[in-house]
Amino acid sequence: MKKLLSLALILSFAAVAIVGVSCATEVAGEDIVGGMAAAGFAGIWICVAAIGGLIWLFLFVVWIIALVDCARRKPDEFPAGTGGENAKTMWLVILIVTFFVTQLNGIAAIVYYFMVMKKMPRKK
Repeated sequence: MKKLLSLALILSFAAVAIVGVSCATEVAGEDIVGGMAAAGFAGIWICVAAIGGLIWLFLFVVWIIALVDCARRKPDEFPAGTGGENAKTMWLVILIVTFFVTQLNGIAAIVYYFMVMKKMPRKK
């Protein structure tokens, strides 16, 4: 799976760079080398932005899963040492505040996953 993902990443970088170079060579009367370099940088920037967007989307989905788990979990289903009797309220506040205050909502959700969800899976 990792090899397939890295191959897809390399191919997407190459495809965007080729498209950028072909667009740069079509511009008449412009410095071809400068245009190719600018197109290559633009292609790399597009790939970086797309990868960043995918990472943000993944972290957002993890945040939603953590928020739903925290809201559905009963107060006695939280492991000891994660906030005492107010653990549910504390985790809900942390998850909601990190979404509105910073763009690090995924990190709070990942911490919630390892401190709560993994230690004590919810009883169904």
